[in-house]
Amino acid sequence: MTLAYIITEENKDIEILKQLLPQSLIQDINFKFVDGSGQYGARSLASTLLVTRSIPVALITDADTEDNSLVSEQLDSLNYLLRQASSGIPYKVFLAVPEIEIILLQDRSLIEKIAERSFTDLEWQLAQSKPKDFLTAVFGKDTRFNKIFNKINNDEIQALQQHPLIQNLISFLSSVAATPTV
Repeated sequence: MTLAYIITEENKDIEILKQLLPQSLIQDINFKFVDGSGQYGARSLASTLLVTRSIPVALITDADTEDNSLVSEQLDSLNYLLRQASSGIPYKVFLAVPEIEIILLQDRSLIEKIAERSFTDLEWQLAQSKPKDFLTAVFGKDTRFNKIFNKINNDEIQALQQHPLIQNLISFLSSVAATPTV
């Protein structure tokens, strides 16, 4: 039985999460990754699953902005949408600011090691504001994230796992697993 759904905007987001969520968590908790086919599709699917399946939902979507007031507004809006659908079923909204790929760009020296090159300060600024575009420019449009993760050791994976989005997702999934289902 599925204990929770993790809904993202696209498959690449799922690739990142599968690499960064601890394997013990993936093995212990029966959750299902779902590609929402875009930001609005993911939002709609999250509310639909809460209503029809009565199973906890983690919605992970890009904020597509770094503006704190816009991020807060989006978070409020998404929480309102899911609260209306939840009927008490646990859910959590995770906004990746500005995009989920930012998780891979926490450490400049790590991404330089993976890319096998150094970046200028201007390139690094682009990386922080448009991580998806940056990674596409550096690794190519069709680069799969597991290719990037193959160049990272366990200590570096653990460092990436410290990103607040990953930590909060782990906490939510662990709480869902600890809560008895009716």
